Amino acid sequence: MSDSSVNSPGHASALRELGFLTRAEGDLVVGDAPITPELWVPGTQVLRTSVLAIWADIVAGHLACFTQLPRIPITLDLDVHLYRQPVGTGTVTAAASLVKAGRSVVVTRIDLTLDDEPLGVGGGSFMVSPDPDHLAPGGFDVNSPGPRLHMSVPFAERVGATQVAPGVAEVPRRHETMNATGSLQGGLVALALEEAVLAAEPRTVLTSISVRYLKPYPVGPARATVELDRGLMVGEVVDAGTGKLGSWATARYEPAAA
Repeated sequence: MSDSSVNSPGHASALRELGFLTRAEGDLVVGDAPITPELWVPGTQVLRTSVLAIWADIVAGHLACFTQLPRIPITLDLDVHLYRQPVGTGTVTAAASLVKAGRSVVVTRIDLTLDDEPLGVGGGSFMVSPDPDHLAPGGFDVNSPGPRLHMSVPFAERVGATQVAPGVAEVPRRHETMNATGSLQGGLVALALEEAVLAAEPRTVLTSISVRYLKPYPVGPARATVELDRGLMVGEVVDAGTGKLGSWATARYEPAAA
C-alpha cells in the first residue's frame, strides 16, 4: 500500500525534481512536466515508464484526497498502458478523472498525452489509510508550489537505485523519497521493477505496467525481482529490511525505439 499525497510534509523532494506541477481543472486534477534526458531509459531517448507511473500516481492520488479528507488515501493498485514509446523531448500531461468514489475506496482514470497527442491511459484505486493518525487536518492544496524544478543527474542515480543482479534491483527508502505515511513513495516501486528489467535486458522499455500494493515499505530498500519471458514481465517487490512482500506486478516490455 502506498500513500501518494504530494503536498504534505513527507513529500519526496527528489520527486519534485521531476518537474511535475499539478493544478485543478474543473473536476479533473491535471499535471504536466517537460521530458529531459535525465528521465530517459539509459542508452536511449525514451522516457521511463516508471516516471509516467509516478506522475499518474500523483494526479490520481490528489483526486482521491478530495473525497477522503481529512483521512489520507493510500494506493491499492496502479497501472499505465502506452499507445507508443515516448521518444525524445516534449511535454507530458496527465489528467486524472473520477470513475467511482465509495465510502472507503476511490477508483480513478488517468489520461496521458505528449504534446497534446494521446500517449496512454492508466488507472489507480485508493483506500483510506487504516491508521487513524494518517490525517491531513489542515486540508489539501492541489496546486504544486513553484518554481518548476529540474533533475540534474539521471533519475535512478538521483534516488539511489542500484542494479543488484540480472533481474534484481533496489531503491532505498530515504527521507526525500518517503511519503506522508513514512513509507517509500509508491511510484518508486515502479522504478525498482523497471531497473530490475534493465538489469536483465538493457535498453528495454516497459510499454505497460500494473502494480498491486500489498504492504508499505517502512524500512527498505525496496528490492524488485523480475522474471522475463517473451515480452511479459512478472515481478515482486519486498521490503528488504523486513523481508515482507510489498508489491506484485506485471508488465509488457520491448526493445527501445531510440
